Amino acid sequence: MLWFGALSPLAAQDIQLNVVERTLKNGMKVLMVERHQSPTVSLYLRFRVGGVDDPKGRTGIAHILEHMMFKGTKTYGTTNYEAEVPLTEKIDRIYAELEQERQKLDSPMEYPDEAKIRQLQEQMAVLQQEEKKYVVNDELWQTYQRLGGVGLNASTGDDSTQYFVQLPSNQLEVWAYLEADRLANPVFREFYPERDVVHEERRMRTDTQPEGLLWENFAATAFQANPYRNPVIGWPSDIDNLKREEVLEYFKTFYAPNNCIVAIVGDIDPDKTLAILEKYFGAIPAQPQPRRYISEEPQQQGERRVSLVQDAQPRLILGYHIPQIGHEDTYALDVLAQVLGGVTRGSRTGRLFRALVLDKKVALEVDASAMTSQYPNLFVISATPAQGKTTPEVEQAIYEEIEKLQKTPPTDEELTRVRNAVDATLLRALRSNNGVARVIASAEHLARTWRYLFTEREKTKAVTAEDVQRVAKQYFGEDNRTVAELRPKAASSSPAAATSSSPQR
Repeated sequence: MLWFGALSPLAAQDIQLNVVERTLKNGMKVLMVERHQSPTVSLYLRFRVGGVDDPKGRTGIAHILEHMMFKGTKTYGTTNYEAEVPLTEKIDRIYAELEQERQKLDSPMEYPDEAKIRQLQEQMAVLQQEEKKYVVNDELWQTYQRLGGVGLNASTGDDSTQYFVQLPSNQLEVWAYLEADRLANPVFREFYPERDVVHEERRMRTDTQPEGLLWENFAATAFQANPYRNPVIGWPSDIDNLKREEVLEYFKTFYAPNNCIVAIVGDIDPDKTLAILEKYFGAIPAQPQPRRYISEEPQQQGERRVSLVQDAQPRLILGYHIPQIGHEDTYALDVLAQVLGGVTRGSRTGRLFRALVLDKKVALEVDASAMTSQYPNLFVISATPAQGKTTPEVEQAIYEEIEKLQKTPPTDEELTRVRNAVDATLLRALRSNNGVARVIASAEHLARTWRYLFTEREKTKAVTAEDVQRVAKQYFGEDNRTVAELRPKAASSSPAAATSSSPQR
């Protein structure tokens, strides 16, 4: 086991972050922070796998796996696991036959047996109904609630998947037992009905939401090779074709202890906590991790544009390619985002808000962010036009502000505001046990050390006005830009819209 302890003082704030860092024999990384303000503990599992790792043709597999991890194990979530096993195997066999026959529907050279399809669908329905007899829904959450738990949830992102809950500290061992059990013995029961739930989730959040569709089209246009172009929830046809066996194999590969970071923050004794982790997680074997080669995005050779026509309010998104986390330019890019967009989301201090919303009154709201992540990503500026204003007018106004910043560096007052916000943001994150668990696990994953929290702070505060001006010139070029526009149906079909001129840039 490896052990590291460190005290990292936050300048001008009486706060210390004492992280005890250890690694179990099976490779599971453990970060512990002892805080006795209340008899509670925040527990955070972060797996180094996300949408970016989804295989081609199986987008959404990381996300549906997150759903399946709440379906129980051999010991909970069921009234009779032994009776479930033959049912699950039969469902898999029937589904394989059904899929084989359905594939003929998409081929002009084959003729599907419609009667056989109906017969197999009926058999699936009967088997799935029988399967329900043994299912105990939400038993994990009900157990945590009885123990006094709050905030049980999970999320899947481009780079990672995380599971978290807050419990009374005297329930730490129960948590370890439950979580180790679902890592060692998960049962993906009711897989195909849950797959339909995921598809419905996509329909509600993306397919019927103009802004969701705009973002999906924007990402797919901005990226040509990097899988950040794919939605984490998956493309519809990929979701519909995922099989239980494929998701189980994905789980076995990536949900290994040597691909997991555990952050435990709160009323704990680190030595006793480690003994509990060894007792329950230590027996889970490590798994060889596949080589991860993510296609490198080719350098963009010219502006890309995409427009979406919907019965909705107009919207504009601009994106510029930027480097991944840890690159020296990312600190200046983060400062640039705060100078343009404000020090917090919805802030009124940013240049873009003052210029577009207050002065020119061409926008209702505007935001800017540097999306630094595991792989090169985007600097994004988004805006909603004001009533009677168009996206070309807003776009032109954004370019004018960018040009001003490229010619004239930010003021001392602007940089001071950003530096103060850097301290305030970190302080807010460290106030709660849950916040500490989240940020140290994220930094440990993306930057390979939780200490990056303080490295990032120091380097961001050291950014100069000239640094900001330099990255604005370097990255905000037309050839590096993608523009996505959401146009209302009425406006897009009007003669004025058809003849409107493009912004000058």
